[in-house]
Amino acid sequence: MDMDSPDISTAAPADAEPRLGRRLLGAGLIGVAGSLLTSIAAGAAATTTAAATTTTTTPPLRPTADDQVLLGFAQAVELSALSLYDTALSGTALDDTGKSVFATLRDAHRAYANSLGAFLGKVAPDAPDADVVSSNEAAFKAATQADLAKAAIALENTATATHTDIVGELQGIDGAKLIASILIIEARHAIVLSDLAGVTDLDARLTNDATALKPKKG
Repeated sequence: MDMDSPDISTAAPADAEPRLGRRLLGAGLIGVAGSLLTSIAAGAAATTTAAATTTTTTPPLRPTADDQVLLGFAQAVELSALSLYDTALSGTALDDTGKSVFATLRDAHRAYANSLGAFLGKVAPDAPDADVVSSNEAAFKAATQADLAKAAIALENTATATHTDIVGELQGIDGAKLIASILIIEARHAIVLSDLAGVTDLDARLTNDATALKPKKG
């Protein structure tokens, strides 16, 4: 899959690449495949039901007004992640490998936010979600690299769960494709970070039980 962001397998130096790369290329897809397919199927079913009552046979390509709200929230989550990774990188807990990984993931979130901003145009919020930043900021100031990595894993899992929910609610095909491409890569982020966090249990590395974030109503 072509992405605007750097390949995360290059995030660590050469001596760490075998550890990170294998998990990045394969295991990251396992954690989201089932939930993503379920969400897409649910969205398709909803579209089919709507089609039966409105005589519309295909879903729209461009986002609806409701889609724009969801996609704007997705961009705010990405910009929140960018801000939080900057917070971690401004501290002293990360070693050279940790800095390389965190900088690469930060840049990936910037690329995703930029893609969503370009897609939405003038209706894009172009700002982080203050609640997401404030609720995670202390964890991204942790004193050890392992604790920072654990905070980042939780954030990536939450972003993945949030985007998976959004895919299931979107009507426009183009927006759904963009969010799906982002969430699959972000699931890989958590796998990479598990090395920095010292997580060795396979279930812990692949299971995502995070609660999806919801945009504010009104």
